[in-house]
Amino acid sequence: MKRHFLLFLTASILCCCLSVSCDSNNHESSTHDIIVLYENDVHCGVDGYANFAALKDEMKATHKYVTVVSNGDFVQGGSLGAASHGRNIINIMNEVGYDYVTLGNHEFDYGIPRQMELMEELNAECLCCNFKDLRTGKPIYDAYHIVNYDGFDVAYIGMSTPYTINSSTPTYFKDENGNFVYSFCIDNFYDVVQEAVNSARKEGADFVVVLSHLGDEDEGEGGINSPSMIENTYGIDVVLDGHSHSVILDSIIKNKNGENVTLTSTGTKFQYMGVLTINPKGTFKTELIPTETYTKTNPTVLKVIEDIKEGYKKVSEQVIFTSEVKLAAYDDQKNRLVRSQETNIGDFCADAYRTVFGTDIAFLGGGSIRADLPQGDVTFNDIYTMFPFENGTCKGELTGELLLDILEHSVSIAPGEFGGFQQVSGLRFEYDSSIPSPVVYDADHSFAGVDGKRRVKKVEIMNKETGKYEPLDPNKTYTFAASSYIAIDHGDGFAMMDRCTNIQDAGVLDTDIIQNFLENYKNNHVGTEYAGTEGRIKDIRK
Repeated sequence: MKRHFLLFLTASILCCCLSVSCDSNNHESSTHDIIVLYENDVHCGVDGYANFAALKDEMKATHKYVTVVSNGDFVQGGSLGAASHGRNIINIMNEVGYDYVTLGNHEFDYGIPRQMELMEELNAECLCCNFKDLRTGKPIYDAYHIVNYDGFDVAYIGMSTPYTINSSTPTYFKDENGNFVYSFCIDNFYDVVQEAVNSARKEGADFVVVLSHLGDEDEGEGGINSPSMIENTYGIDVVLDGHSHSVILDSIIKNKNGENVTLTSTGTKFQYMGVLTINPKGTFKTELIPTETYTKTNPTVLKVIEDIKEGYKKVSEQVIFTSEVKLAAYDDQKNRLVRSQETNIGDFCADAYRTVFGTDIAFLGGGSIRADLPQGDVTFNDIYTMFPFENGTCKGELTGELLLDILEHSVSIAPGEFGGFQQVSGLRFEYDSSIPSPVVYDADHSFAGVDGKRRVKKVEIMNKETGKYEPLDPNKTYTFAASSYIAIDHGDGFAMMDRCTNIQDAGVLDTDIIQNFLENYKNNHVGTEYAGTEGRIKDIRK
C-alpha cells in the first residue's frame, strides 16, 4: 500500500525531533485552550503509558481542560496483552485515566464477546459510528459525545476501518448459521460518517474531532482511509488517526467543501505522544512528543505496569531456543518487510508449519508476524511477541489452480504492504508488480475472482522426495498447512479458501507449532540456514 504524504512525513518527523519541547513552560497555548492528548496503535507497548500519564499530569497543572483519547489497537500486539486476553492493558489504561477510545480492528482479535467485556471494564467511553448490529440496525456504541468546555462544545466521533471484518477474524462477526450479523458499513461508510457529523453539529458542536482507526494507506482502487474520508465529508476539523502506524504531525487535507482538515498520527507503540491544542477562537495546533526522550513518568501507573510485568516474568523469560542469526520482520531502519517481500523469519515460520504438518506446502500472512526474533537466546516472550494473535492452525488440500488465486491475492497490493502477503514454504514463485492487479473484490473487500493479466508468472512446488522444484500442475491436488485465520476464517479477504478440501483444524496455536518445530526438528537451535532468504518470492517488475 502506498503511503500518503511521504515528503511531508519526513519533514514532520525531523521537525518533531528538533523543535517540540516536553517542558510545559514552553507550550504557547493559554490556560483557556483545550488540550487533547492522543495516541494510536500502542499494541501493548505498555512502558509508554507511564510517560503518557505524566504528560497528562503536566498538562493538567497548566490547563483547565485536558482530554485523553486512544485511536485504537491497544489490547493486542504483545505477550502482556495476549496472556490476559487484553485485561492487563485495560487495567493500565484505567490507571492512566482515558476519556474516549475508538476501536481498532485488533480489539476484536479475542472475539466479540471478549471485546465487549473489555469495553465494559474500560472506564473510558467507547465511540464508533460504523460498528453496527445487523439484527437491530443500530450501532453497538455511541457515534459521538459532545463535551462542553466553558461554553465551547467539542464533539468526539469514533470510527473503525470498514475492513475490520477481514483484517480481524470474519467468523467472529457471523451467527451460528454463517450469516454476518455485524457490519462496519463498508457500503455506505461516508454517509454514516456524515450523518454522525451532521448530528453532532446540529446538537451544537462548535468543533468536531474524529478518533479514527482508518489509516492513511491505500486500500486499493476506491479504498477507504482517513484521507478519503476527509475528502468525501464536511464539517470535521481534526482527524486523530490510527491503523497505518504512520507518523504524521499535521497534514492538511481539503474536505468535500474545499475546507482544511488537520490529519495527525503518532506512529506505533508510543513512538510519539500527541498533543492537540484547540483554541476557542478556532485554531488547532498539533505536537508530537518523542516518548523516548520524555523522561517523566507517573509513579502510580509505573507501579501498575511493573506489578503486571512481575506476575508474568517467570513464564515470559523462559528461554525456548538459541539462534545464530536474527530472524527479521523489519530491517535495521525499522522498516517493516514481512508484509511486502520474502523474509528469513517468514521462511522460518512457514517451514515450521510445513514440517510439523508434513504437507507439500505451507503459507502464512506476513501480518501475523509482528516482531523480530533476536540472535542468541530467544524467550517465550519473544515468540509470543512475534505471534501475539493466538492464531489456530490447520491443514488441508487444494488444487494448483486454487493456489494460483491465493498467490495472486497475496501480491495484489505489492510492492505496497498487505497483511495477507503470504510467506511460503515448499514452493517458490515470481510475480510482476508493474502489472495492475487483476484481483476483483466483493462488497466486503474479499477476493471474488481474477479479471485480467495475472501478476504471478511462475510457480514451482518442491518435490519432497528429491528436494528439487518442479512446475506447478494446476490440476494436481497438493496438501497445505496454514493458519486457521486464512484457511478457515478467510481473513485478509481470502474468500477463495472455501474451495479447499479436507481441512482439519489442528487444535494447536501457531506458537505451539514453532515450539514443536524447534524441539523435534531443530534441537532447539537455529543455525545459519536462515542467514538470508532463498528466493522463494521474486518480484520481476521491470
